Amino acid sequence: MAMDATLQIRMNGELKAQVEEPRRSLGTSFAKAVRIFAQQSLQEGGIPFCPTMKTWGEMTAQEISVRLSRSEEDIAQGKVCTQADLDRKMKERFATGNAATL
Repeated sequence: MAMDATLQIRMNGELKAQVEEPRRSLGTSFAKAVRIFAQQSLQEGGIPFCPTMKTWGEMTAQEISVRLSRSEEDIAQGKVCTQADLDRKMKERFATGNAATL
């Protein structure tokens, strides 16, 4: 797929530096992470995660229980992998230029 469009985002410089560092350690960039987010959004039909403003400490016991139940369902369906497995998959995909299939 040709990259023929540009997206410009303005953000705080400190935030930008914080999000770029982990990407560099994986051998990728924040720009590639944004492209992955865009493709994953299309595959999911929306934001590929549940945005929330609450921290664990601010949630009720019921809210935490619901989240943990969802996590258990994801584990049972094989949607969860270890961080080491995910890091390996990302490095392989970026090395082959096939990041869209993450």
